[in-house]
Amino acid sequence: MRTFTIEPLHAPSMEACRLRIDNLTKPIYSLATLELIAERFAGILADPQPNHLRYGVLVVASDHLVDGPQNSQHGSESYEDIKRFNEGRTATQGAASKLNAAVHVVNIGLEQDTSNLEYIDQQVIRKGSHFFGVEPVISQDELERALELGFTYADKLYADGLQVVAIGNVGERAFLDSLVTTATITGCEFSDILVHTECGPTVEQRAAHIHSFVDRFNIAVDDWPAMSESERRDAVLHLLQVAGGLDIAFLTGFILGAASHRMAVVFDNAVTGAAVLAAATIEPLVKDYIFPSAAYEEPIHKEQCRFLGIKPCLHYNLQIDEALGSTMGLSIIDASMHMLNDMKTFVEAEVKAAEDGAGKGRQKNKE
Repeated sequence: MRTFTIEPLHAPSMEACRLRIDNLTKPIYSLATLELIAERFAGILADPQPNHLRYGVLVVASDHLVDGPQNSQHGSESYEDIKRFNEGRTATQGAASKLNAAVHVVNIGLEQDTSNLEYIDQQVIRKGSHFFGVEPVISQDELERALELGFTYADKLYADGLQVVAIGNVGERAFLDSLVTTATITGCEFSDILVHTECGPTVEQRAAHIHSFVDRFNIAVDDWPAMSESERRDAVLHLLQVAGGLDIAFLTGFILGAASHRMAVVFDNAVTGAAVLAAATIEPLVKDYIFPSAAYEEPIHKEQCRFLGIKPCLHYNLQIDEALGSTMGLSIIDASMHMLNDMKTFVEAEVKAAEDGAGKGRQKNKE
């Protein structure tokens, strides 16, 4: 994996931004999440009053477990999904257009051939990840190629002038790889994030079944904080090779690369969340550049957010991937920029702030 440097947020810009927010013509702290988002963007961009952010969307396509017993579709469903992107008729593209956000779709590992889709970036590393019951999901070389491609996309979108990127995925059977990646990093039990079903094996039986596949690869980690930086990186990369898959590895590289360019990343579901966990474990400063969007009623996603200590903003009960939740999250960031720049301060509006109110000492009147 290539070397990179991620800088802390720029504290002076955040302090100056917070002072402006506190002096906007509203009750102090009343816009909660919007205020925190604006303040964080000041630190990300080292700009006390960021405005007119440039947004983009990145969707990575890859199937999982192609040689596993559950592969009955053989990529037909994900092919239809990516075909809709090629034809420009997805909800994600509709939402992105409202923010003038270009949507980039890259196929790195769908099972079916997509070379006939002219608007999809064809970067196929292999046609789907293995089932870890057979062998590691990808080889060491494929892992390195996926990571490097993610970094390369971060370089590309940064060169295009983007400052915020919503990430998403297309692909079949990503659930199991996301589950193992998440549980290994957060330390929870497989049974804690498996969904109960009315028929078939119990949660405990399914958890034991997964352990029978992955334990032989020695991916378990007892104490992440006790490890050195290089040990953490190597353990995460080993995990991604054994049970992560092409898309999670690609997005891990992209997130690290984006943060090194001071670009923010918005994520949504269990797949994108698994990549966030991997990137933040390799380099904890990544968390300063990450924003959650939609809340999913799904245990893996909930565990990811719990571990990261973040709360999604949008509660729409979404049941779709394809970066729709992440793209809708861009609208929250855009709203925070409007708050910061379109609202006036008490001085600008020539409105008198209460001298004994909650903002005493922070809110200023015109002299």
